[in-house]
Amino acid sequence: MILYIKVGSITNAQRGQRLLRSEGYKAQIKKIENPVKSDGCGYALEVTADSEEPVKILERGKIKIRGVDTR
Repeated sequence: MILYIKVGSITNAQRGQRLLRSEGYKAQIKKIENPVKSDGCGYALEVTADSEEPVKILERGKIKIRGVDTR
């Protein structure tokens, strides 16, 4: 499954990407098309994973998550 983890800012996206890579996940930073106000500046991390583990890793790393979609 593909997780689309909304993190709001480019800074949090970069921090989250480094954190996930250190745990063995390949994460790509994506700009959200037509972000709503709750999406912040409109950035997300796209991660392929079999579980919600990447979300837990980001939470432990104090990355503010604004939402998660699966695709």
